[in-house]
Parts: sequence; C-alpha cells; structure tokens
Amino acid sequence: MNFIRTSLYSGVSTAISLLVRLISNKIVAVYLGTSGIFLLGQLKDFLRLSNVISGFGIENGIIKYTSEFQKSDEELRKILSTSFRTHLFFSLIFCVLILIFKNTIAEYLLLDFDSKFYFLILSISVISFSIHTLLMSIINGIKKIKLYVTINVFSVVISAILMITLVLKYAIIGALYALIINQIITLLVTLILFYIYKPFNFSLLFSDFNFKYFKKLSAFSIMAITGPTCLIISTFIVRYYISDKFDTNFAGSWEAMWRISAIYLLFLISTFKFYLIPTFSKLNSENLKNEVFKIWKVVIPIIIVITAGVYLLRDIIITVLLSNEFFLINEIIFFHLLGDIIKINCWVLGNILISKADTKAFVFFQIEWSVIFVILSYFLINAYGFWGVSLAYFITYIIHFSLLNFHLRKLLWIK
Repeated sequence: MNFIRTSLYSGVSTAISLLVRLISNKIVAVYLGTSGIFLLGQLKDFLRLSNVISGFGIENGIIKYTSEFQKSDEELRKILSTSFRTHLFFSLIFCVLILIFKNTIAEYLLLDFDSKFYFLILSISVISFSIHTLLMSIINGIKKIKLYVTINVFSVVISAILMITLVLKYAIIGALYALIINQIITLLVTLILFYIYKPFNFSLLFSDFNFKYFKKLSAFSIMAITGPTCLIISTFIVRYYISDKFDTNFAGSWEAMWRISAIYLLFLISTFKFYLIPTFSKLNSENLKNEVFKIWKVVIPIIIVITAGVYLLRDIIITVLLSNEFFLINEIIFFHLLGDIIKINCWVLGNILISKADTKAFVFFQIEWSVIFVILSYFLINAYGFWGVSLAYFITYIIHFSLLNFHLRKLLWIK
C-alpha cells in the first residue's frame, strides 16, 4: 500500500476527527477559557507520558516486528505474547506508583478537589489505554487500515460526546474526568470491533514470554520513552515560564496554539503513524532514499498550503475554534506555523531512525531539540516578549532539521 493510498484511507478518519475536534475544542474553550486549557494541557502531558511508560515504549517495535513476521505464525506468536505480557506488567507497576504518589501528582496537576476516586479511575485508565495501544500497534503492523480507521472514528466521536457532556455539567472537573474515562471507553470500543472483525488470532497473545524478543522490543522503549519525556519536560518548563513571566492567559493561549497545530497536522500524522515505520523497516539504501523523497514531494506542498490557509484565516479560526479570549495566539501564530512546516519533515527523518532502531541517534536528537527549545525560549521571550516563544520554536526546528540531514547525509545526499 503506497503513501498516497494510505493517506486517502486515513483521510476519512481524519476528516471526521477534525470535525469532532472542532466542535469539542470550541465548547471546551468557551466554557473553560485560557486557564482551563492550561490545566488540561498539564493533564494531557501526564497522560501522554504515562501511556508510553505503561507500555514500556515498545509500540514502534511491535509495529516493526509484526510487519516483518506477519507471515510466520511462530515468530508472530512470540512477538505478540511477549508484547502483551510486557504491556500488562508495566501498566500494573505504573498504576501502583500512581496510587503511591497520588498527592504529589495531584499537586503537579493542580487538582483542587478530593482526588482519591479520581486516581482510582486514572489507574484503570492507564491499564486500559496500554492494552488499546498494544492492539492498535498490532493491526498497524499487519496493515489492517480499515479497522484502524474504524476504531479511531468511533473512539473520537464517543470521547467528544463525553467530554462535551461533562464540561457542560461539571466544567473543569468534568473535563479532567472526561480525559481519563475516555481512555477506558477507547479500549471498550477496540475490543468490540476486534470481536466483530477478528483481525488476528487472539490466542497469539497468551503464549509464553520470550526474552529474546523482549530484548528486541526493548531497543525501541528507550526511543519511545525519550521522545515524549523530552517533549513533556521542555513544554512544561516553557509553559510554566510563560505563566510566571506573564500569566495563565498567555500560557493557555500558547497551549491552544499547540491544539490548533495538532488539528491541522492530524491528517499527515495519521498517515505517518500507519505507513512510515512498516514501510521504512523493509527498505534500505537507494530504495529508502527514493521513498523519503517521494513522501517529501507529497508532504511539503500539502503542509505549505495548510499553514498558509491557517494563517490567512487565523482570526476566523481563533473565533470559531476557540473564542475571542484567545486573541494572544495572533502574536505567536506566524512563526509557529513556519516551525510546523519544518517539523513535519523532521518527522519523516525521525521515523527512519525509529524503523532502523538507531537508538543512540534518536535519543540524541530528542534531547538536542528539547535543550535548544528551552534555552532559546528563555532568551527570546526575555528579548522579544511573548512572540519570542514561537520564534524559538521555528529556529529550534531549523537547527533540528539541519542536524538530522547531516546525520543522514550518506543516505540522502551522498551518492
């Protein structure tokens, strides 16, 4: 399945997701405002990190090896059973840690309500999403894209309905509960559709643990954990610095800008997630180089058109998608959009490192991006004010893209 065909399939899911997110984001923005978006950003960062750690960060490894061994039942059994036991073990361990350190986490998340019941639901949520991630990685690896799209569509729609309902009834507390309950609902949707479509033999999950394949999968865990950890830590530092330097309105507006990015990048991200790692895993040298340039020929014009449209329609987007309270986005949107153009091309190169299990290089580039972004944000915010954070974002991605190209120069640029 080529990149364009995969894009068309994922486009169906993306179109529905975009519409649903536009509606839910609007309601959340109107009812919670910039301070509410700020708090949700904190919780989303925590959930993103917990979901990676609870699965030991082997998602991309599962995709790679199920793609490679899908025609070998014996090897596939070893991969799937080892992956299942790994996800279950680490999610249980992480849940225990959540319950032990719930007070510290509540302080980090700025929860100002009785949160004992909340953390019980959060623990169940983490286990649920870990199993969901495992199942989605498997069907990604065996390229069951129609099922993948169907699960995403149902999950997004149901999650949005729950978010809207709880926000309207309970405001910020409802939104905080909705985020974790949605992860449980997502697993239920996945299991129901798996029961209907039966994409693979479930008995493969319940074989013995294989240490050899655990070592293979573990090579991906460092990469998977490093990426979100670096992103979360750096955005956490910058978000709090903006809040401290200005106030939560500025920090909330910056968080909302990331939400806008996530919405218009959704189409490409969905395609990347399903296509790049399984495809790059099977290619080497000249074939891999040709595939990268074919993808760039499609991606670059698309992202330029999208970001140009977003910039020209920025006032309408802010008003329709969020509310007039988020007018501060106008100060940072230009350079953030430019940064996103570079960012999407960095992701293509980053997936080469993941697919080839080049752990050292991947970890270096994640740390490099985070350190440069935090340092530049500090100096440029002090020098230019709030819009300095978007300038830092843009310059960071220029440096990041240049270094990735230098590292991959033998593959991409030297004949």
